[in-house]
Amino acid sequence: MSSASPSVKPLAMLCAVRTLMITLSRWSCRGCLALAASGVAALSALVIWTVFMRWVMGQPPHWAEELPQLVLVWTTLLAAVSCTRNRTHLSAGLLPLLVRSVRIQRITGRITDAMILIMLLLLAKAGMDLSTITMRQTTTALQIPAGIVYLSVPLCCTAMALVQLEHLLTPTATSRDTLADDATSSPRQGDAS
Repeated sequence: MSSASPSVKPLAMLCAVRTLMITLSRWSCRGCLALAASGVAALSALVIWTVFMRWVMGQPPHWAEELPQLVLVWTTLLAAVSCTRNRTHLSAGLLPLLVRSVRIQRITGRITDAMILIMLLLLAKAGMDLSTITMRQTTTALQIPAGIVYLSVPLCCTAMALVQLEHLLTPTATSRDTLADDATSSPRQGDAS
């Protein structure tokens, strides 16, 4: 018989799940960012090659429009995973100006994270449906399944949903903790170094 109380096991299990989610989120974000960086490099090379072939050689490649668009779509959505993880996506930042209460800001942030998670899951489902429907169609120039372009939506939205789940499972720091961290990390004005 275990001497641990019944509430300890679920708590330990929750901590293990949270740790697993955070680790999975970090690795998926790193992978997406590496692929996005490769996509930017590939996109640059493709555009330079296309311009060279069109204006210098007078014969643009048959994939001149289609392949850069495909790479751009995938690169953008892969990079969005990293932006979601770092919370560096577009944000108006009006909430701290309108609401002074840290508690209300924290609650509103949690509600926002939950709503974003729900929307990402809905987008992933819709993207998967669209990708499945268009897999039988082929693109004009590359002759690849059109669903490959749309497959970026469910894959990247699922990765972003994983990141949002991490945001929801991670406890937020209290203002007192934040102030204490700020006080210990940077020397005060007037202190001798």
